[in-house]
Amino acid sequence: MSAQPALNPGPNGTILERQFLFIIGSPRSGTTWLQLMLGAHPKVCATTELRLYNKYIAPWLEAWRGEVVLTEEGKHYLGLPVLWTEAEFHGFLRSFLEQAYRKVLAAKPHASHVLDKHPHYSAFVEEIHLFVPQARFIHVMRDGRDVAVSLAAAARQMGWFARETLPDYGALWKRELLAARKASRYSGNYMEVRYEDLLAAPERVLTSVFEFCGLTADDALVAAIVEKHKFENLKRSRLTPSEGVRAPEGHYRQGKVGGWQREFTGLQRYLFDEVAGDLLRELGYAREGWWAEGSPQKAWLPIAARARKLYLRGTQASAVLLGRKPAEGSCAPALT
Repeated sequence: MSAQPALNPGPNGTILERQFLFIIGSPRSGTTWLQLMLGAHPKVCATTELRLYNKYIAPWLEAWRGEVVLTEEGKHYLGLPVLWTEAEFHGFLRSFLEQAYRKVLAAKPHASHVLDKHPHYSAFVEEIHLFVPQARFIHVMRDGRDVAVSLAAAARQMGWFARETLPDYGALWKRELLAARKASRYSGNYMEVRYEDLLAAPERVLTSVFEFCGLTADDALVAAIVEKHKFENLKRSRLTPSEGVRAPEGHYRQGKVGGWQREFTGLQRYLFDEVAGDLLRELGYAREGWWAEGSPQKAWLPIAARARKLYLRGTQASAVLLGRKPAEGSCAPALT
């Protein structure tokens, strides 16, 4: 039996010196769809959402920094900074990542690229760059209103997210998108992909993604990958990056553009614009005053929004005076 090829790229190399690809972007923006298609390339090794940076690396770094500050200020003499230098601590974290990615690559040892993805990686691009400086980031962006509707559906059907209002989900979308855009500082290693473009012309967009990643793919390969990962096929198969694991019912929802128009009330449109309208307009998803359907709404929706805020403020104040905790997710009566 022939020996398995070494996982290291060279005689003195490490796993972390391979070409790493990270898909980032707000939840429900199409990041899983692109992950599946990019991971279908023969030279790419992909895996489930490992959450390595948001659940492990970033919290460990935060704990280290906090202990260093307290030690330097003479407030205590505890923790790992007593034993290790910062270089030694970072070496431990690199070793942790090496071991995790070595297990990933064992499933596809001939791969030249490693693909890791989690929507919340958007907030941790600096931590990723610290340990994988050659990493390339593909940022998937989608109309925040469609993201909000999809987040609300995921909260109802799968319990993946806290039950929030559509404007609250708009604030989350804006926060995640702006955080992901920080990766643009790594010149040449950042690419933005619009979900709407991927849906309209998947072959063209996927080809450009492969080129950005340094992967060769002829038209036949791209067409085969796109065909396998058409939305209706994913919805039926509930495919995930983990072999043998199916996505929950409802994970692949509709995949359409502009579905928010059937879901938003007038007041929700106005409140969404208050928290995320500036970014919608900057990205070309909305025009000024998009939230109003005619002059009457333009006049009364701001009044309704102020009335709602006063109602909520009064409800919360009454609860405090009565010694009660305001009900989670409490809101004013629905206004359309």
